[in-house]
Amino acid sequence: MKDSVFNGLNPEQKEAVLHTHGPLLVFAGAGSGKTRVIVHRVAHLIVQGAHPSEILCLTFTNKAAAEMKQRLHMIIGRDDVNVWAGTFHAFGARFLRHEAHLIGYPRSFVIYDEADQRSLMAKCIKELGINYERGMDSKVAWLYNMSRDTMRHIDDMELDIFFDAKDVIALYEQRKKEFGVFDFGDLLNVPCRMLETMPELREKYQSVYRHILVDEYQDTNTAQYSLLMHLISREKNICVVGDDDQSIYGWRGADVGNILRFKEDFAGASVITLEQNYRSSEGILNAASSLITNNQYRAPKKLRSTRGKGKEVSIIEFSDDEREAVHVAYTITNLLSSGVSPLDIGVFYRVNALSRVIEEAFVKRRIPYAVYGGMRFYERREIKDLLAYLRIIANPADEEALSRIINTPARGIGAKTYTTLVRFARGQGVPTMESLEAALAQNVLKGSGRKGVEQFIALISEIRSYAGTLDIPDLLALIMEASGLTQALKAEIDGEDRLTNVRELIASAAGHKDLNRYLEEKALMTSMDDAGGETVSVMTLHMSKGLEFDYVFILGLEEGILPHSRSMDTMLEIEEERRLLYVGITRARKQVMLSWSRTRTLYGREVYQIPSGFLSEIKAR
Repeated sequence: MKDSVFNGLNPEQKEAVLHTHGPLLVFAGAGSGKTRVIVHRVAHLIVQGAHPSEILCLTFTNKAAAEMKQRLHMIIGRDDVNVWAGTFHAFGARFLRHEAHLIGYPRSFVIYDEADQRSLMAKCIKELGINYERGMDSKVAWLYNMSRDTMRHIDDMELDIFFDAKDVIALYEQRKKEFGVFDFGDLLNVPCRMLETMPELREKYQSVYRHILVDEYQDTNTAQYSLLMHLISREKNICVVGDDDQSIYGWRGADVGNILRFKEDFAGASVITLEQNYRSSEGILNAASSLITNNQYRAPKKLRSTRGKGKEVSIIEFSDDEREAVHVAYTITNLLSSGVSPLDIGVFYRVNALSRVIEEAFVKRRIPYAVYGGMRFYERREIKDLLAYLRIIANPADEEALSRIINTPARGIGAKTYTTLVRFARGQGVPTMESLEAALAQNVLKGSGRKGVEQFIALISEIRSYAGTLDIPDLLALIMEASGLTQALKAEIDGEDRLTNVRELIASAAGHKDLNRYLEEKALMTSMDDAGGETVSVMTLHMSKGLEFDYVFILGLEEGILPHSRSMDTMLEIEEERRLLYVGITRARKQVMLSWSRTRTLYGREVYQIPSGFLSEIKAR
């Protein structure tokens, strides 16, 4: 086994594996084999006499943890090695299972997911007598989760809430304790507080875990950093592996400063940089390096390719976004015809709204695709809601459309009221939509349900009166305002992104006047046969991290999109946007195409664009 520990390691990787005592920082550039270093280092520690139970490996995904364990078992040659590897949150849950009784919690506590958390938040808001509106629970939950992840006080954070969130959070905490539950934020925050305030408990865990290894250290937030600092023993056998150039999650609390300040946290720490890249060709790495060197807040590194020179990165300008999408689809069609697998092709963009035009181009050319880590454009909730209003205008017998929108946004027509309406309609032998006025006339409903149905009938009547005169974009815009969908989406934590998708749908309907023909076209988009099997991967740049493809296409490289308009206030925000593009480029093994368009349909109107400043920083043809 001893020989297998060092098999396939380059000199820098071997140096990192051989380092067994004291603090170690490994800067692992893109495609440089960081997981290999962690696994082989654990194997070497065991060979050197460390007991597996003394080793703690912290990751950011369950998949990464499972991969580490599998590789470790292959190196060591057996599968009974009990090294603990898992996410920070999984460690926190394990810690609390053993120690939560110390703070009055049962060992059988339940962990609330995001939906459970929002539900309890909503109940607390209503219990306090606050006039509840849709999305309030999400806003308070986001505020509280972010304050705990960044360890900032609620008062120091900005969020558009008209009431004091601290009152809601205090009641929420009280109810959690009564119910014997923790939420995801607690899995980091509570162990932190316990280790900080209970010296004997802290010493216990520091003596148990004599060797700690952390993957993707650049993505740690303040709470994770604090938890880690409480676990490190006096021996300081801490090894962190990461790449500051791939830190792209600042918007959710990650602090790239954690990895860049490691040498300040641990005086005399060893630092090893992995610069041998096993993924991308030289042309791709040269382009990526010329881009990222413009960041000032980073550790210098120069990646070297093992795959030869390869092709230079292409930068292409288009007159509009439709031509951009058509060109990408045409290029991918040629790749597929030449024998390239769809699995080897990735299409990336900065914002979800850009997916609509590329999806439509793929559908027209029957290119099999899957939106990775998200929904296809026409399957998004806000899009389906808006189209359902059109469907009920075109066909009052569309029961699915009616059930979707009769209480969207909320107008007091709950599930019980709707069931009563459906039962009444069946007794009348007519579609539910056509029976609503009769249900009112016969006093089938009372209270808020009756009032909501009256409002809904008036709304549909108003929309129907315009349906024969307005073109589709204007009709969609009318529905958004008259129904209250615009205001409802604004109240949601991700409402602006959803409204951007709506504006994209409205803009894409330009030139459409025939309602039935338009709905038929959209139905073909939404009901397109699921390609299954091999598909081209379509995703945001954030979702691309950790993946790799032979061919990568990155669309929409324009000011305001990448860098994003909401991330241009400070140098640090601009640098994170640059890192995001760097991550996208370094996903490619063989070829990268970057593109921008002089005009793009954004926010419901045609907008003149200028190329992203990042493009001028890239040395490419």
